[in-house]
Amino acid sequence: MKNQINIWQEFSKETGGTFKEGYSWRSDSTEIEYRKWKITFDNFTVWSGKYSSQTTRIIVPLTLSNNFRFEIYREGFIRKIEKIFGAQDVEIGYPEFDKAFTIKSNNKFKIKTLLQNKEIRTLLESQEEVNLMISDQKGIWEEKLPESEYELSYFIDGEIHDFEALKSLLQLFKLILDDLHQMNLIS
Repeated sequence: MKNQINIWQEFSKETGGTFKEGYSWRSDSTEIEYRKWKITFDNFTVWSGKYSSQTTRIIVPLTLSNNFRFEIYREGFIRKIEKIFGAQDVEIGYPEFDKAFTIKSNNKFKIKTLLQNKEIRTLLESQEEVNLMISDQKGIWEEKLPESEYELSYFIDGEIHDFEALKSLLQLFKLILDDLHQMNLIS
């Protein structure tokens, strides 16, 4: 039954974005133009053997001016185990934030500089689940992108139906893109 609201259609109206109807295995999506970037919100089904799980993801194609990479995710049981066994974690100097999140990067100075932005930290802290990264995989789980192509990516388990949460994530992406651009890390 298709009489329930289409979250991506409504989110497009709410944000002035473009609604894209899904096809075959692709979900409907919302594309939002911001400056010279295209921010895409959609749902994706991750398959693992015979099991599948629905995720919400946000993706922005980027051209990096250097090889700066990072991954930020909220602490959880599995992530704590990774830390015990030596997963690298950058501390940025804000104890509550450092305790709540695992931060990995190939450039500690640049990730610390990015996370000096209090609004970015506040928006990350407001999310129940955080998996944010610069990825060289198309759509996080698809094929490897061509050399020097990357995506700023975010995903969480399940579908987001809360417009305020989606708007908060949109604001987070805009701030990160602006700061990465100001730092001359993306062109």
